[in-house]
Amino acid sequence: MISEHEISSILECALSAGGDFAELFFEDRRETGIKCSRGIIQSVKSLHGYGVGLYLLNGTNSVYVYTNNVSLTSLLALAKQAGLLLEAGNKNSKYKNITLNQLQYSNPNPIILTPSQAGQEKKMKALTEIDKEIWSSGMKLLNMEETYSDYDQEVMIANSEGLLTKDRRIYTKVRFNYAVGDEKRAATDWHDYTKAQGFEALSNTDLAAAYIKEEMKDTLTELTAEPLKSCRLPVVIEAGNGGTLWHETCGHSLEATAISKGQSAFVGKLGQKVASERVTLIDDGTLSGLYGTSAVDDEGHKRQENILIKNGILKQYLCDRLHGRRIGMESNGCGRRQNYTYAPVARMSNTYLAPGKDDEEEMISSLGEGLYVKSLGGGTGGMLFSIAARGAYLIKNGKIDRPVKNVMLTGSGIGVIQKVDRVGRTLKYDMGGFCGAASGLLPTTTFQPRVRISEMVIGGGE
Repeated sequence: MISEHEISSILECALSAGGDFAELFFEDRRETGIKCSRGIIQSVKSLHGYGVGLYLLNGTNSVYVYTNNVSLTSLLALAKQAGLLLEAGNKNSKYKNITLNQLQYSNPNPIILTPSQAGQEKKMKALTEIDKEIWSSGMKLLNMEETYSDYDQEVMIANSEGLLTKDRRIYTKVRFNYAVGDEKRAATDWHDYTKAQGFEALSNTDLAAAYIKEEMKDTLTELTAEPLKSCRLPVVIEAGNGGTLWHETCGHSLEATAISKGQSAFVGKLGQKVASERVTLIDDGTLSGLYGTSAVDDEGHKRQENILIKNGILKQYLCDRLHGRRIGMESNGCGRRQNYTYAPVARMSNTYLAPGKDDEEEMISSLGEGLYVKSLGGGTGGMLFSIAARGAYLIKNGKIDRPVKNVMLTGSGIGVIQKVDRVGRTLKYDMGGFCGAASGLLPTTTFQPRVRISEMVIGGGE
């Protein structure tokens, strides 16, 4: 194991070649994947990844290099290479004799049984039990494959400001790919049962089976649903994973990466009204039990609650170190990366709409015509967004009417959040998922209370 003295010497070497800030990101990662189909284990895979990334900054310029050779000789050579690549044009002697001060923060996600403690046999047994429960449940199941995954990542971050900190993140997931229907018609879909836990996530396999059976019911509903013509309607989005709306309509546009490039409708709008006064949007990496939570971000900053929009007023952006420099702001604990092969950038973690004061039932009963969306699927974000609606129903005369399918919610992100005219009182959490962007695939959650938008552009499949 590399010593603190050696870490300091590597950081000093990087700075001496040019630059004003250097950082080392050490990662030790273990993953397991097990596939099951019709009660039979199809494959078992294990991965052990270990490496180091070196980040060197000079003002708003940066270089990121990495290696899986973690010897002192290799890392000193990497530091010299980073200095040459940065081409800072100056020799830097400011940070000689760096003294590291270790700061340790508790991870809000308590782990009872780590993946390695559980062992492969227990994992395979749990997976086959879930498979058996679903097949024997009477669902109109045509085919199904489950993939169990666990992820155990230990990181250590040291930088030229003297920071040394560590964190351990553990996640467990079962992905269900399935087809339901009969000999006349069928529908396919997939869902993830995700937990920011160790193997205790599957201590009760009935919970995972119940979750996916409920999702399968919604998929079966689509078999009798009719396609919808493209239109504009008021839309009621259910509590829970309907929070994907915020991730796509404005979450990505509030990341410093987009702001620094001018690729956001929120550029230059701090302190201004950008949304309905009912909108208070928060990103918080400290919430216990959630998929996007950790003790520190991937630049070593302690995670924190960030209120992005308060009562419709834009308060702040999500900032990492580099892109924060580019827009003249400090990092607020949002620098994240998938692993040591990625440089950190500002990313969301647990993004949610704060509860409001509106009556949930009135949102529907007061509408003559509208669309009710039970949950949201995948989508794309930015200044323009597009999100698939799962479990969509027409609203007629204040009541939920017939199901419709192939529905996409589209539009301008900043335009839609200005049309929020109801926010419910009850906040419901989402299971969690993954978001892919510049620094890789990251665990996130997005959630909300029930919400109504006075008008949305709806892309239909008819």
